[in-house]
Amino acid sequence: MPSNNSKYTEEMRERMVRHILSSGKSATSVGEERGIDANTVCRWVRDHRRKNNLQTYQEEKGITKRTEPKGSTDEKRKIHELSQILLL
Repeated sequence: MPSNNSKYTEEMRERMVRHILSSGKSATSVGEERGIDANTVCRWVRDHRRKNNLQTYQEEKGITKRTEPKGSTDEKRKIHELSQILLL
């Protein structure tokens, strides 16, 4: 969660993350282009992927495979659906 004294707005972070994910460019290269620390941009993308239950960069590139955590996949899907409804 960004702090109140952050110099980057949540909207700006989200726009940048969407740009990175849709363009296929690396977070590092986009951060360098925009003059933002690469580690910061990579963290924004990682947090966005976790928040939205998306594949990690490694999974997306086929470096690693997604493993299902313990517990029923069906139960996890239902929990995710309910949490999305609550967020609306």
